[in-house]
Parts: sequence; C-alpha cells; structure tokens
Amino acid sequence: MTTIVVTTEKCRVCGCTDLNPCLSPGGTGGPVTRCVWMDFDHTLCSNLRCIARVPLGELLEMPILRSA
Repeated sequence: MTTIVVTTEKCRVCGCTDLNPCLSPGGTGGPVTRCVWMDFDHTLCSNLRCIARVPLGELLEMPILRSA
C-alpha cells in the first residue's frame, strides 16, 4: 500500500505547485490549460488523473470552502 503525504500548496498525488502546475489539453482539441486547486488547503489539483486516485468518500468530505 502506498502512503500519500499531504503538504499544503503541493498536490498530494502529482506534486505540482502554483509555480509548476499540471498542463492538460482542452477537450476536443482545445487549448492547453493549467490545473487549479480543488480544495481550500491546496492539497489536490484539478488534473483528472489526480482526482481519480483519491477515494470518492474523501472527495465528498474535502473542505472546498473553510468556514470562518
């Protein structure tokens, strides 16, 4: 079993950061786009390959917005 280390400002799956984001082609031949953060703590990027590696239950409980 692989352990995933969570560090803020760095994707826990691929390791991308704000300064080194994932780049992926747009749908149907669209322009290349950079990833964005999926959670408030900036621990998971929007790359579909990264999202697919996180269990669904964890995605549903992910803090998208932090309450004040």
